Amino acid sequence: MESEKEQKRYVSNPFLNPFAFWQNYLINWIEASKVFYENAIKANEHWLAAFWDSWLRVAGLERKETAEVE
Repeated sequence: MESEKEQKRYVSNPFLNPFAFWQNYLINWIEASKVFYENAIKANEHWLAAFWDSWLRVAGLERKETAEVE
């Protein structure tokens, strides 16, 4: 059976249930996208640290420090 919280999430009016469904869908989509972008930024930082720094050392240039995204 559904928990009491889940039952309250959906109203008894059948015309309003699709609104609740899409609202929940969009909220979950935004949260998943947020996590995906955070992980993509971290992966990009690791790739840049692994490959870009070595290219700069070969060229005799130094990497400028930038603010990290956390």
